[in-house]
Amino acid sequence: MLESIADGQTLRASGARPVALGWATVELDRAASELGAALGLHAGRYADAAPSPALGARCRLAINGFDDGIDLVLLEPSTEGRLAAGLARHDEGPAAVWFGVDSLPAAIVILRRLGLATTVVRRGPLGSERLLLGGPIHGPHRLVVERPGTIRA
Repeated sequence: MLESIADGQTLRASGARPVALGWATVELDRAASELGAALGLHAGRYADAAPSPALGARCRLAINGFDDGIDLVLLEPSTEGRLAAGLARHDEGPAAVWFGVDSLPAAIVILRRLGLATTVVRRGPLGSERLLLGGPIHGPHRLVVERPGTIRA
């Protein structure tokens, strides 16, 4: 699923690795309950997280929400931005992937060399993030976040 949302080869050339999947919804509580049940995640596994201004979304995070250690970020529109556009066009479902890099400034230099533009850095649900530009406003969306390669619980 992650590879279908993201241009994995180009991003991996910058040292990026998928660290989270963003799931678009119109109602966080319902999505936490329904999606959590489907994934075997108790609703208590989710915690409110910083919003994503780049996506125009309120966020709820389940760390290691997937068996492979990928986090799950539930996304609910907070503006008439990218996430709202994606929901209007595609309904609820996978909408974004966050790629972790050891150094955000170093990765941005490499991404620019590869012809990828980004937004300015903003605080998001996983820390300082940049949205990769060039795709449709309705998504799917790719974001880069600094997540040094450490072992995570």
